[in-house]
Amino acid sequence: MNTAKQENNRDVALLRLHCAKNILCCCQRSGEPEYTTPYDINLIGEYNIAGEMWSVLPLFQKLGIRVLSKITGDARYREITYAHRAKLNVMICSKALINVGRKMEEKYGIPYIEESFYGVNDMNRCLRNIAAKLGDADLQARTEALIAEETSKLNFALAPYRTRLKGKKVVIYTGGVKSWSVVSAAKDLGMEVVATSTKKSTEEDKARIKELLGKEGIMLEKGNPQEILRVINETKADMLIAGGRNQYTALKARIPFLDVNQERHHTYAGYAGMLEMARELDEALYSPVWEQIRQPAPWEQEIEPWELELAS
Repeated sequence: MNTAKQENNRDVALLRLHCAKNILCCCQRSGEPEYTTPYDINLIGEYNIAGEMWSVLPLFQKLGIRVLSKITGDARYREITYAHRAKLNVMICSKALINVGRKMEEKYGIPYIEESFYGVNDMNRCLRNIAAKLGDADLQARTEALIAEETSKLNFALAPYRTRLKGKKVVIYTGGVKSWSVVSAAKDLGMEVVATSTKKSTEEDKARIKELLGKEGIMLEKGNPQEILRVINETKADMLIAGGRNQYTALKARIPFLDVNQERHHTYAGYAGMLEMARELDEALYSPVWEQIRQPAPWEQEIEPWELELAS
């Protein structure tokens, strides 16, 4: 590893540590909420990308679960100061702020769980695990009823997309929790994930990736365009799901691309987000532009002698 890259990695690590310390400092400011409930939770490492959190919050509200503090998507300083009054911390991006969860458990006795809002199965699991951790039998029953209702509506809406997306091969190159959570979402749609990255992934993330991909799946540690193109060619992938900077890699491979990183404008979290993701995948895969792009360029086509005579 060259010196510049080492320094960059060190700077990123220091920035994360500094961020975690600042948040913990805020949590120790002894703020108090107007009231508390047995169903108060914190969302940690949730950044409300493209307004995603706003499609998940109504689910908690239906269940009577109150999100006391959001760290840091759509958060206010004051709510972070009383985050220590929550009964449970729900870690969404564990790589970035796992130390916040650990320190709050150590100092305030607040347990934490690592969850994902992407994909049907992971969203269901998230709601079930939160209800189980809060330890209320009636809440667990309400959670099962909500899951049944939302899943039924979503399956009906997803049916035409699953038919068109089934069996399509995708390479995923993103980081952290999305390295496995987007895999889960794609598999929910019947797509075959042939490779995903392990960038910014914890050991727990990597274990989940292995379980989801199976023996044939490829775990990408290097993320340069040459490596991604090699994997796309070897696996005959139909699509690349990655961050915005890799859209040109997809264009070079002449395959569709979907942006899943923070620059995007669409929400993919929760049940509504799953439907939006399916719609975006379908539109990208079946856009007529790809048939044109895959055609040989005019200068790559063989020219018949009679065409030359006509041109002269």
